[in-house]
Amino acid sequence: MRVPAAAVLLGCLVAFGCTSNGRIGGRSISGVVTDEAGHPVGGALVRMQGTNITTRSDAQGRFRIAVRGEAKHVTAWKSGFFNGGAQLAGEGENHRILLKPLPQGDNLAYRWIPTRLPPDGRAPEHGAAPCETCHTRDAFPIVDEWQGGAHARAATNPFFLSLFNGDRNAAALAPGLGYKRDFPRSNGNCATCHVPALALGNPFDADPNRARGIEREGVFCDFCHKVADVTVDAIGGHPGVLSMRFSRPPEGEKLFFGPFDDVFPGPDSFHPLYKDSRYCAGCHNGRFWNVAVYSEFDEWAASGYARRGIHCQSCHMRPDGKTHQVALAKEGAIRRDPASVASHAFSGIADEKFMRDAVELQAVAVRARGRIDVTVTVRNRGAGHHLPTGNPMRNLVLLVDARTAGGERLELVAGERLPTWAGRGAEQNGNYAGLPGKGYAKVLQTLLQYPADRRLGASFAPIHPAPHWRPVLLESDNRIPAEGSDTSAFSFASPSGSGAVQVSVRLIYRRVFRSWLEPAAKPLGDLLLAEKSSSLAE
Repeated sequence: MRVPAAAVLLGCLVAFGCTSNGRIGGRSISGVVTDEAGHPVGGALVRMQGTNITTRSDAQGRFRIAVRGEAKHVTAWKSGFFNGGAQLAGEGENHRILLKPLPQGDNLAYRWIPTRLPPDGRAPEHGAAPCETCHTRDAFPIVDEWQGGAHARAATNPFFLSLFNGDRNAAALAPGLGYKRDFPRSNGNCATCHVPALALGNPFDADPNRARGIEREGVFCDFCHKVADVTVDAIGGHPGVLSMRFSRPPEGEKLFFGPFDDVFPGPDSFHPLYKDSRYCAGCHNGRFWNVAVYSEFDEWAASGYARRGIHCQSCHMRPDGKTHQVALAKEGAIRRDPASVASHAFSGIADEKFMRDAVELQAVAVRARGRIDVTVTVRNRGAGHHLPTGNPMRNLVLLVDARTAGGERLELVAGERLPTWAGRGAEQNGNYAGLPGKGYAKVLQTLLQYPADRRLGASFAPIHPAPHWRPVLLESDNRIPAEGSDTSAFSFASPSGSGAVQVSVRLIYRRVFRSWLEPAAKPLGDLLLAEKSSSLAE
């Protein structure tokens, strides 16, 4: 029986693993993917470098793929291997892509590569060039972005160290507040997230004050790009590096995991984890004393963002739309679609626009029958987790104010007042407890007076809400879930003759409970997220 020529062509394309991303007709190339021993590697992802044209190698390692644009290499990757590639030759010529296996295990004696040269300009003793050597600001602002973010300051943030030590160097802390004040003979596990290079050697007793050299870089480039796996700790006791598995190469070798499967040449290996929220769960999901203290990952996992495949990196590493190259061209970097190049600024609470874009504030004020009725809705429109989230000391303060034209406050006759943790004391210092409004926070309360063994010190100082490092219970949690909203109502007395009334509503983000600071101290890091105002005639 004679087989039609079209069927023969289709059969050849199927045999070579061509997918719908390729095309029949036009220029195409064929090749084979093998390991170092020459054995075929089936199921490898083959890509025309810098494009969305992909296919898979068949059981014999063979592939055929369409050629597009100015691509210079065809690349391949499979789990357990470095990225591989071959320079494009003539049409139809057989291209051989060699995949080198990743080193097995983890080199505990590995010496980290610094991100930047130290101020004295001297390279590390082991001669490893810092990351900025290839990732220069001329090619990709990755180092500058990282250095301006919270990850770079994780080990040296003055407020973090003040809370850890219980001193007043960075803020006027309330008396008795501080981890070392409660646990003078313990260093806890703070360093497993804040000073990971230090904690890897001693995760249960690493003192952040003893960080030296590259340890002081906090969460740095080489550390992040050596993470091979993260286990979501559902029970507790494994924060930070304790939930991570690393793949540090032997002396004299290099390995970098990342989000591109076509980086070539170089010691790079694509890892799907780097586009997955699970990557962030090591430090952004943790239970202490059987209480979900850090719950960002769980909040995201329960949201519509997770169901739609919108991961942490989608928002916190959103491309800037301009950067198109990740390193120097001489190191193998190519021009990419700016929409594919992640920012390393890690947008968060220091990015005011980013924070304000996450919320929507609506306020409606009406005057009727001797009252001013104000209905306020706060909507979480842009955060893929609760608002606020992260460290439980983060909180939102909603202030609702109604005054006469002369500035006299109207009496609140119905509706909530701000809790004590909004601060007692002079209002001009940001103390708003008792004023009309509402606070949003995860509030913890102390479970017991510790230590029970008097030889270890005195019992806890009375602090409310309780610090998350103490044995605690969850007292309340009224934070706003992803894509959720909260509506509250307030009524103010407005007797006849009071004249025009000015109503103002403000939503303020706070990095720390006001009650954790001295009443006379200035507010610490308050950010006005949104405000509404209206004038009501009599």
